[in-house]
Amino acid sequence: MPTALSSRALIVDDDESVRLSLARIMQKAGYLVAFVSNARDAVAEICAAAPDIVVADVFMQGAGGFELINWLRRRKSAIPLIAMSGLKGTLTGQLGLASKLGAKATVLKPFQERDVLEAIEAALGDCRSPWPGRRWG
Repeated sequence: MPTALSSRALIVDDDESVRLSLARIMQKAGYLVAFVSNARDAVAEICAAAPDIVVADVFMQGAGGFELINWLRRRKSAIPLIAMSGLKGTLTGQLGLASKLGAKATVLKPFQERDVLEAIEAALGDCRSPWPGRRWG
């Protein structure tokens, strides 16, 4: 798995302030960041240039994070996804469901920088090769 300095991250959230906040946190940590505002655009971005990780809001206008998780799962994609939500009761409810569907980690909004970086490390930890610089083939 690439290091943070070369890992590509895709942020999917319909709230521009959340996208920009996540981008700042992830860029500061060395990630190359792209962002879109909905799951449809995320699918197009993933098909064009597969990221190393996706961070997606569960609830967005139109298709949301659940649809994106299902899309990745149907394609047997190895791209880890972090699910986010800020709705009350989501930690055990909606984010719990996202985990059951295949999200590798979850983040409750509003988030702290540490929460985001720990979730990324947890999600990427499942995909890291024991041989630096090499991917599982």
